[in-house]
Amino acid sequence: MTFGRQERLILSMDLRRCFSAPRIPVLAILACAGVLLAVQRSDLPPLVAIWIVALSGLDGQFNNILYRSPSELEALSLLPVSWRGIVVAKNFATICAALLLAAIIAMAILYFAPRQPDPGQFADAALYVWTVIFPLLIIGNLRSVQEPKKETGGTGDALIQAGGMGVLVIVCSFPYVILYTLTDDIPVTIAYGGVMAAAWLGRSVPRTAARAEQLLAS
Repeated sequence: MTFGRQERLILSMDLRRCFSAPRIPVLAILACAGVLLAVQRSDLPPLVAIWIVALSGLDGQFNNILYRSPSELEALSLLPVSWRGIVVAKNFATICAALLLAAIIAMAILYFAPRQPDPGQFADAALYVWTVIFPLLIIGNLRSVQEPKKETGGTGDALIQAGGMGVLVIVCSFPYVILYTLTDDIPVTIAYGGVMAAAWLGRSVPRTAARAEQLLAS
C-alpha cells in the first residue's frame, strides 16, 4: 500500500482538527494537571507524566476515527483512496499528534519538574511509546467501529473522555512495566512492541477498513 497525496491530505486534516480552537481548553487543563503530577510526585519521572497527559488528551483521535465530525464517514467515502489507506492515514495522524502534543506539554512540565531527565530516561520513554502506542491504536480502531460517536460534547465531556483515556493508557502500560521495569529485558520488550505493530497493520487496519465500509452501507 502506498502513502500517496490523498492519504497525506487526511493526515494533515486530522492534525489540524486535533489542535483546533475547541480542543485548546482541554489540552491546557491536561497540561496543568501534568505539571502538578510532575511537581507533586517527585518519584515519578517527568517523561512518564508527559506521555500520560499527552495520550490522555487524544481520546477522539484514538477511539473515534470515523466521526471526528458528524458527516466525516460519508465525506471520506468520496475520496479516491481505499478504506485501508484511510485508516492507516488516520492512525499515523494520531501518532504525529501524540508526538507534537508530548513536545508541547514537555516544555511546561520539564520547566517545573524538580529534576531534569537524563539521556537514559529519554531512551526509556521511546521504548515505552513503542510498547503502548500500537495497543492503543488497536483498541481505538475497534472502539471506533463498534461504538462510533457522530456527535461529541463540550469541554466537560472531553474531560471525562480524557479521564477514561488515561485509564486505558495505564492499562496498556502494564506490559512495559512487567517486561522492562520489573525484568529489565530490553529485547523482549522491543519484540513485544514489534508484535503489536504487526497485529495493528496486519489485523486491526484491514478489519477496521472492512467495518467502515459496512457502517457506510448501513
